[in-house]
Amino acid sequence: MLQNLLRTVRKHGYVAFVSVCLTNAALVLFVGCGPESSGSKEADKRSAEESSGRDSVSVVSNDDWYLAETCRECHADQYDDWLGSHHQLAHRRLDSEKDSEAFSQGEVFDQAERRYQLAAKENGFEMSELETQLPSEVDSVIGETPIRQFLIPFPGGRFQIQGLTWDPHKKQWFNVFGDEHRDEGDWGHWSQQGMNWNSNCAWCHMTDYKKNYDIRTDEYSSEWKIEGISCIQCHADMESHVASARSGEYKKRETPPNIELAMDNCASCHARREELTANDFHAGERFDDHFRLVLPDLPNAYFVDGKANEENYVYASLKLSKMGHKGVSCLDCHNPHSHETILSVEDNSLCMRCHSTGLNEATIIDPVTHSHHPLDSVGNQCVSCHMPKRLYMQRDARRDHGFTIPDPQLTIDYDAPNACSACHGDKTVEWARDKVESWYPNSERRLALRDRAGVLNSYYEGEEDSWTDVHRLLLNEENVYWRSAYLRILGAMAPGTPESLQAALTSAKSKSPIERESALRIMANRNDRLADVQRALYDSSRLVRNQAADTLSTQFNPTQSAFQEWQQYAEANADRPAGALRRAELAVLQGDAALAKQLAQQAADFDKNNAHLLYDVAIMFARVGDIDGALLKIDQAKRIDTSLGLIWFGEGLLYAEKGDTSRSIQSMERAVQLDPVQDRWWYNLGVAHMRVGQTERAKEALSKAVELNPSQAQYKQVLDGL
Repeated sequence: MLQNLLRTVRKHGYVAFVSVCLTNAALVLFVGCGPESSGSKEADKRSAEESSGRDSVSVVSNDDWYLAETCRECHADQYDDWLGSHHQLAHRRLDSEKDSEAFSQGEVFDQAERRYQLAAKENGFEMSELETQLPSEVDSVIGETPIRQFLIPFPGGRFQIQGLTWDPHKKQWFNVFGDEHRDEGDWGHWSQQGMNWNSNCAWCHMTDYKKNYDIRTDEYSSEWKIEGISCIQCHADMESHVASARSGEYKKRETPPNIELAMDNCASCHARREELTANDFHAGERFDDHFRLVLPDLPNAYFVDGKANEENYVYASLKLSKMGHKGVSCLDCHNPHSHETILSVEDNSLCMRCHSTGLNEATIIDPVTHSHHPLDSVGNQCVSCHMPKRLYMQRDARRDHGFTIPDPQLTIDYDAPNACSACHGDKTVEWARDKVESWYPNSERRLALRDRAGVLNSYYEGEEDSWTDVHRLLLNEENVYWRSAYLRILGAMAPGTPESLQAALTSAKSKSPIERESALRIMANRNDRLADVQRALYDSSRLVRNQAADTLSTQFNPTQSAFQEWQQYAEANADRPAGALRRAELAVLQGDAALAKQLAQQAADFDKNNAHLLYDVAIMFARVGDIDGALLKIDQAKRIDTSLGLIWFGEGLLYAEKGDTSRSIQSMERAVQLDPVQDRWWYNLGVAHMRVGQTERAKEALSKAVELNPSQAQYKQVLDGL
């Protein structure tokens, strides 16, 4: 019912202030409705005023406390800065004038030669992907510049982001996936869960957004107060603030604002992170109580020199940087309402605010002497070298916030991009390397960064002994974000070593929740530190408690607050494959086999062409006793990819469970042919041969297991018993 009501509101071009009964609710819209050519702030202001229903708002009751226009009564300058900003225009209604040019293109082709039909209808616009039966009605727009993406309503309360995207500057349609071919069953196809707006986009494009995903019906009843990012998303206690201001009882705050809390608010959107709560973060709360930050322990997220590779949304980059470590915040450089920098970057005014004064412990620099480029050249701009741009979504060039130093040698060694080659494309990388070496001979900082790059590259390449160098870096690192990344690596690669344990014990005492949580990952992978993990259930940070509860999930206690939080986390992320399987695990523990199978199936449906995922789903089916259903999932996985040894090994285990040892052996032999370095697989194959009296073949398989992993005593014991 609520979703139908929302759709009714949308059809009439309003933004919904959503409540169950909608009584006395003002329907507001914060968009600029003028044509793009005349999209001035004055036009945006008139549009916002006209659509806000200001004359109908009761000043006495303060029912309008959440509106940006209400804030304008006292904060006119900030309101004017916000109008036309990326925040205000993060999400808007379709506009017949502004969007008509895009939808007048008729039939268009994207880079992969997919065909689309664009059309204006009586009540809106349509974009149809031809040769499919997918929905085509356009609901709304996210983003303004440099690109605009369009939402398509789907059944179950879903809104999907079309891959076909409008470039308002070049007046072109293009596909954010480029020429990549994506099937309708792929996670990343625009119609599938990887491009679902409710789960992936809405929190950072709406004000006071609630996803409201129902794990049992696999449907959304999402709601929000305002489309776009408005004042109350970033400012706490606004209802009482408005009431006190209008009554004349407001008292100006005497203490300075908490910059760290302000940064946490920025990070809630401007960070690549996993949500720990169900859209429960509010301004004034701690980031680490609601999110888990992605760091360079995740391969491919960052280049080896610390520059962002994938879309990481700048916060972690800043925190990993030398500047972030010294306390430089978003507000040191940006007007939080307009997003523009507070000083020019073209003439280095912004950077020299610190680097000519020593503010924030900055090194004093003369730009021309430092850059070795002429005064008015691009090469003399600080941001050209230390904040190089990288292209995302085909057309969106974003500056890196890691403030790294350009080193062409890292391009030669590890294929990391360097700023020099971005301008000097007519020169070789070796030429650029030699220039840098001549300008900054024997630079200790550059040598240290090369050392770290080499260590990270070894880890990314899977070199087993690279953990020793990671530990060495950890011992000399002050930045808690790099320390946390190193601890996560040790937890994944070498949790059982004395060095890792000592590092974990030291970092478990850190004031930083992210460092404590990363240290706990080492404890979580050790059988002798269970007491440490149990104590972490009572940590002051939800981030740490979540990691502890996740580790101890098989001991789930519904009366303990940390496990209650963990269940909320599992359900908040159950509209993703890993999240659905995590919640299915809990259903198994709770004895709810039907829910476990349902969630496992939903996980498979989210990413239909993922053979690895189907293996995990098959195991979940087997855990609740449905072996035949599990084998069907394995068959589906093999139809997608027959080259994965894991799939064949899983099939072997399932046939063993059914008592069909002959077919189990056939599948396991195929598995070790495809991936002959899996010692456990050889061991299971040997045991299977033993069961049918094939002693010599059992000896061969068990000998191979011992050869691959001589430290596993069980293998040799079974072999010696033959």
